[in-house]
Amino acid sequence: MKKFYHFLLKMLGWTIEGGCPEGNKFIIIQAPHTSLWDFVYGWLFSRAIGIKPKFLIKSKYFFWPLGPILKMLGGVAVYPSKDTRFVKHLVQQIHSSKNFILVITPEGTRKKVKRWKTGFYQISLETGLPILLGRIDYSNKFIHLGNVFYPTGNMEADLRKIQGYFRASWAKHPERYYEWPPTD
Repeated sequence: MKKFYHFLLKMLGWTIEGGCPEGNKFIIIQAPHTSLWDFVYGWLFSRAIGIKPKFLIKSKYFFWPLGPILKMLGGVAVYPSKDTRFVKHLVQQIHSSKNFILVITPEGTRKKVKRWKTGFYQISLETGLPILLGRIDYSNKFIHLGNVFYPTGNMEADLRKIQGYFRASWAKHPERYYEWPPTD
């Protein structure tokens, strides 16, 4: 099946590169996230490289008949205002699972934001899982996964480095992405 998804992306004009580190547990963050198409291409890419990650999505999208489809595809409902223990619950799930790959869009929305949600960072810090930086570059029709980041515990400095990697020009809608200045 991997070859089929790889072929499909190629037929759509996309080039894919990279893959996953050794091991069966890690976190992938994907930015910029400005379009629903990010999910479509990201999902196809994950299948093309042979992984079946879980992804976070707002609970409001888990209505009939979309809810069961989202769960089948790997969706995990997030209830933003109801449960403040969500990160702790994910950490417990990761510790008790043999395999756990999670994709997170740290902006938390397709709208322009100046502040990322930091759950991915907290999860990585508490579990020791690496953070992989995922790139869907619409300007070059290029999808890449492979830059690995391990948090140091200095969240402000680490977020500056991570955010400095991503570019607005990669987004489907660049005007919806707040670009941080690159860091060394």
